[in-house]
Amino acid sequence: MLGCFNEHFIVSGLLFDSLNTSHQNHPKGNSHDHSGVSNSFSFKPLSVSEVHKALTLLDIRKSAGPDNLEPYFLQLASDFIAPPLTYLFNLSLDTNEIPLIWKSAFVFPLLKGGDPTVLNNYRPISKLSVLAKVMETLVNEQLKEFLTINNILSNFQSGFRKKHSTTTAALKVVNDFIDSLDKKQHCAALFIDLSKAFDTVDHAILKQRLLSVGLSEHTVCWFDNYLSGRSQCVQADGLTSSPLSISKGVPQGSVLGPLLFILYINNLDQNVSNANFHFYADDTVIYCSASTPNQALCQLQLAFDTVQRTLFDLKLVLNDDKTKLMLFSNAKSKSRNLLPITTSQGSEIESVSQFKYLGILIDDSLSFKPHIQQLVKKLKLKLGFYFRNKSCFSFEAKRRLVAATFLSVLDYGDVIYMNASITSLKLLDTVYHGALRFITNFRALTHHCSLYDRVGWSALSTRRLNHWYIFIYKAILGLLPPYLQSYIEKKSTGRYCLRSEDLLLLSVPQVRTELGKGAVKYAASCTWNQLQNVLNLKEPVSLVDFKLLLNNM
Repeated sequence: MLGCFNEHFIVSGLLFDSLNTSHQNHPKGNSHDHSGVSNSFSFKPLSVSEVHKALTLLDIRKSAGPDNLEPYFLQLASDFIAPPLTYLFNLSLDTNEIPLIWKSAFVFPLLKGGDPTVLNNYRPISKLSVLAKVMETLVNEQLKEFLTINNILSNFQSGFRKKHSTTTAALKVVNDFIDSLDKKQHCAALFIDLSKAFDTVDHAILKQRLLSVGLSEHTVCWFDNYLSGRSQCVQADGLTSSPLSISKGVPQGSVLGPLLFILYINNLDQNVSNANFHFYADDTVIYCSASTPNQALCQLQLAFDTVQRTLFDLKLVLNDDKTKLMLFSNAKSKSRNLLPITTSQGSEIESVSQFKYLGILIDDSLSFKPHIQQLVKKLKLKLGFYFRNKSCFSFEAKRRLVAATFLSVLDYGDVIYMNASITSLKLLDTVYHGALRFITNFRALTHHCSLYDRVGWSALSTRRLNHWYIFIYKAILGLLPPYLQSYIEKKSTGRYCLRSEDLLLLSVPQVRTELGKGAVKYAASCTWNQLQNVLNLKEPVSLVDFKLLLNNM
């Protein structure tokens, strides 16, 4: 059985070739212009202190990889092994040779969802040698620094980047949808899904991409060695399959894999006009706005056609079944005779009224009612399990359990759905209070204020508002992606607009509708100015000090 999994994962990397047998491999350079890159990128020699720090930061809870070296013992011996490891890592970077054991992987088949008997519903997660991941971490830091300094990555790529997250990406996309509707426009959005995206990366094309963004030939040779000669075996329940060679893809579970994939698709939005993009690794959304639905759909089709040609050049395969279309409109009745969005093979993309984007269920009316209902359903299942086993836990254990598995679910994306209707948000309060009763053993009719006092937690509305305050302040401090910081309007001098000579206030843009008041550019400024009535900040303070101010309010 494990051998079947391994063969399936290996064959998945050849998906494009199996569907396009006549396609010839002619790697194309990255068509983004990076002539402004100051210098080509070459590895800097690693220092003993860097290696030592990486060893001390190892997660000792993780198990060993193919080299059977446990993270715990590597961390314990970090003072003694850092110098020889530094020598080995630098030797690898100088000679472009990586030990074969560091390029082998134990793969765990992770069920993504759906029928567990269908192999396509499993994702291969690679467990690599710990020392390989230590070296990858140090290489990754150098490469990311080069990409950031030279502004090489797309401005709308949020995957695996500092200051970026799934929340910032989803908030950006939702804000743009709201902005279009506030301007009385119709917005058509296409959520693109790729089949086995990480597994089908073509190594020849990837190497050409690396050269084109400014990596030196010597550096690309190291990555060539990193990608070639890899092998994997599937390991589960104490059993291990026979190893097989890998000729495609970047290893999932590795440190460098996500960054290499981002570079691979970095020009996916090139040659596309009248359309907006956002990426989170391989999660891609394209959206267009226009005065009529069909105009928006027509623009979207043109953009989609260009993207499909780029995907073909990259040997990536579109998943027609999971790619979905959504139309956002203020119209009270649905438009008829809408133009379909079709693939290059002629199949029509399904139009839906809801789509889960980066963990947030977006509906076509942007009410977030379906998302909250789904959250409540999920949390009620947890709550039922908690109450059935409440005798097994102490007060503190129950408190920690709920904080880790319940609050984390409520907190995720709360700044996105916080403007949902009061009726919807009250559904969350109900399950939240149920979780507090589980912790405290208080009766069902106990007032929620008593629950808050006993557990030491605030109301959900207060919790959401504090998250929103911190989010806005991060934008003020420059700790969010530029695509969100741009919503905080500034004067041409670079200072924030001031309504008073004493207080730091933000300018509030005009909006046309109630829905528009939920857009980041409006809501952030209004919320901040209201908060300033209490804080009276005259100049920015550190984020830590700001959080202390919030706690003392």
